[in-house]
Amino acid sequence: MSSAKHKLRLAGAFATLATLALAVSCRGFFVNPTVTSLAIGPTNLSLVPATSFQMSATATYSDGSTSDATGKSVWVSTDENVATFPTPGDLTAATLSQLEAQGVFPGTTSVSASIGTVTSSSQTVNVCPVVQTLAITVNGSSSSASVPGGGTATFIANATFNGVSGKQNVSASVTWNIINTAVIASITGSGTGSTATATGIVENNESGMSTAVSASLCNFPSNTVTVTASTP
Repeated sequence: MSSAKHKLRLAGAFATLATLALAVSCRGFFVNPTVTSLAIGPTNLSLVPATSFQMSATATYSDGSTSDATGKSVWVSTDENVATFPTPGDLTAATLSQLEAQGVFPGTTSVSASIGTVTSSSQTVNVCPVVQTLAITVNGSSSSASVPGGGTATFIANATFNGVSGKQNVSASVTWNIINTAVIASITGSGTGSTATATGIVENNESGMSTAVSASLCNFPSNTVTVTASTP
């Protein structure tokens, strides 16, 4: 072998080694990229009971690339009575049959996903049944009641739902709407299936003031009742 050819081969070998060294220094010898963030969707999800929905997760890696990570993620629901994942990493999200078994009352849970130590931001899942009717009463009346100043009034809300027989007491689940909060400060329920109590009704020197009150459940409106403050 001539000296020139030998030198040429040596130069080629050195060039190859230099290229490998550069690759190692720049790319960590081809180390796999790591997950830096995880995004899940959809956002502001609303479902009816006894249904399921496909969630998705997208991972962003240390090299800037992204990929679908739905099946690689561990999914968590903070309230499994509202929505639950049958098995970690299951592609089917938010199985809601447990809520219907508990009486079809609305519920909210937070859902998140994780891969290793990286956890996504939480997304809210709202569960609302299909409301057919919503009726409220004040002290047993569906139209009006006179309540002594400084006293309390009892509100009851009953609803019927699609696919469910009979009325359901949803007094503690509805959103109460008070037109004049100077007459009634608040209406608060004390548990599922209970009555709701109006407190902060105006005192005697303001008797004669009144307010309209209604309720809503899953964006379904109720009738309106009137509460008037009276002298004890």
